[in-house]
Amino acid sequence: MPENHTCSICGSTNTSLFIETNAMMHTPNKEIYSFYTCGNCDSKFLINPVNEEQLSKYYTENYLPYRGAHAWGKFSKFVEWDDAKLNKARKKTVLNFLPNQKSIQLLDVGCGKPDFLFEISKEKDISVTGVDFVAADWDSPKYSNLSLMECDWKDVEFKHKFNVITAWHYLEHDYQLSKTVSRFHELLISGGIIIIEVPMFEGILQKIQKKFWQGWHSPRHMNLFSKKSWSILFPSEEWNIVSYKKYGTLSAFTLWWLGYRERRNTEWATSMEPYFWSLVILKIILSPIFLFEKLLPFGIQTVVIQKK
Repeated sequence: MPENHTCSICGSTNTSLFIETNAMMHTPNKEIYSFYTCGNCDSKFLINPVNEEQLSKYYTENYLPYRGAHAWGKFSKFVEWDDAKLNKARKKTVLNFLPNQKSIQLLDVGCGKPDFLFEISKEKDISVTGVDFVAADWDSPKYSNLSLMECDWKDVEFKHKFNVITAWHYLEHDYQLSKTVSRFHELLISGGIIIIEVPMFEGILQKIQKKFWQGWHSPRHMNLFSKKSWSILFPSEEWNIVSYKKYGTLSAFTLWWLGYRERRNTEWATSMEPYFWSLVILKIILSPIFLFEKLLPFGIQTVVIQKK
């Protein structure tokens, strides 16, 4: 009889195997990772994660997001333009939900390469702080005026509380969800908001790409959230779910393309130049489909939650 495992979202042991994947965006990728599904909240969670102390070996030159535009060589300017478009979309999302206050303190958890913070810091009434366990190109002069902290943010003493916390594709990586939610509550002022964007396994892409879907991103992703997850993680006694969308700022095409390349055993540590024009052609061919990403659930979700 298969072993039951405890759901990382709701604590239920009514769980069973959902899918097995190889290590993604990693060489060698022969390791097998198992995601279980919860019969109570329908979340998916990794049952055999690597030790958190060993996770750094999965954030090497194979990890394309940390390489950024430089990975694309002579096409890097096109990638920088696309990144700028992404960060402007994130800024717009935040501005749509800002509390009605003159001075805003914003914390970006898992800020990575802090281009989003650079973009939103242009707003005169917003002060920003970014935290991550790895400094990703932080020594660039572009970021010299940003407050960035390489640390375990759950244990850091901040000088003030925050009006807004953003977590762009962070929560799926989290090893201690209950501690994280408690820390969110501690760091937010009353009426403050959290904006969370994560993959959505309930979308079309997961059903098509199966074990190659980049939302699994094994073993970096620990938790895949159902819509029901949010009311369990953020109980109504302390939180209000302000908005839930079955799309996000990350392009659904980008998520699909990463899975497409995963299926083809892409050498992620090499130059991405040879893949550029095929990416462009595929984007053009598939554009009629991805035009509907705000109407159809492709594989990204965004939730905005307010502290009572």
